Amino acid sequence: MSIEDEKEPDDTERTVQLDPTGLVNLSEVSKQLNASFVVMGGIDVGRSLPLSTKEPVIIGRDPECSYRIQDDGISRRHAEITYKAPGKYIIRDLNSTNGMFFEGKRVTTHLLDEGDKILLGRRTIIKFVLQDAFDLQYHKQIYESTVRDPLTGVFNRKHFDQYIAAELSFARRHGLPLTIMMIDLDHFKRINDLHGHQTGDQVLIITAETLLDSLRDEDLVIRYGGEEFVIITRGIPPEGASALGERVRQTIEQMAMEKPEGDTISITASIGAVTVSDPTGIDGRRLLRESDENLYKAKEAGRNCVVASEIRNSSPPMITSKRKGRIFTVDSTGTIERDGRRF
Repeated sequence: MSIEDEKEPDDTERTVQLDPTGLVNLSEVSKQLNASFVVMGGIDVGRSLPLSTKEPVIIGRDPECSYRIQDDGISRRHAEITYKAPGKYIIRDLNSTNGMFFEGKRVTTHLLDEGDKILLGRRTIIKFVLQDAFDLQYHKQIYESTVRDPLTGVFNRKHFDQYIAAELSFARRHGLPLTIMMIDLDHFKRINDLHGHQTGDQVLIITAETLLDSLRDEDLVIRYGGEEFVIITRGIPPEGASALGERVRQTIEQMAMEKPEGDTISITASIGAVTVSDPTGIDGRRLLRESDENLYKAKEAGRNCVVASEIRNSSPPMITSKRKGRIFTVDSTGTIERDGRRF
């Protein structure tokens, strides 16, 4: 090859020389160890719980706790962790129902050393670790990638499968109703086809944000797949669940999206909900199946509506729904009746 044939590499092939004064000193970062717990067993495996040197950290089921763990064996305020010295913390049981255990023995207080594993209740295991900032961020990103939908930021289907069993157990124990609501955006494929997938993604993101803003902190929003979302909510009676579904439907209908070129995209949703007041003998698969069946009935009824039902162990379910002020009734055979007409 002649000298004339040789070409200078373009900018994409050049290695950028960085200013060494702006580089991170890894040895210095590694010296700055931060204390945290890593969940090793139970719900939220892999989650990091950083600890504070300034104020106590509370672990429990209560939304007001520093770290909330949705395990029915965890008390509302289960344990408190306080700073004692660099790398040293004390964990104290807050008179929890199911206790705190170290090396198989129930304890009320324990001075933590690196690597100590603490059992809270019957299945939640937390490990005390000292990590630098890079390790903390790495473990956080790994955990988030396993339980969060990367597009919308809400929980994903895997987290639902783990979470629903704990919610049913809690509902049985405390005698609370539990509702699953399945939401499907109407004609979403048409939005992708007419406006492009990037616009479709923005619709999903806005829908997720709208759902989060419409619900309580203790309610769970999941992107179940594609344009389908699931809501899990506890403590609401069947008539309240139907009203919640209608409020969610109206909120989605009102969130029309405007494109830069001036076009307005109207968004509606069909919703299928099911509530179980006595979850004895009921599992998550049945709740999901019946909410999906109600979603299908909502689509058959013309979309942009809610079909809600109640599971009763002793009698056939009664199902009612509202769409723009009209009442739908669904009998135990699945027949939809409205204003004397059957569909």
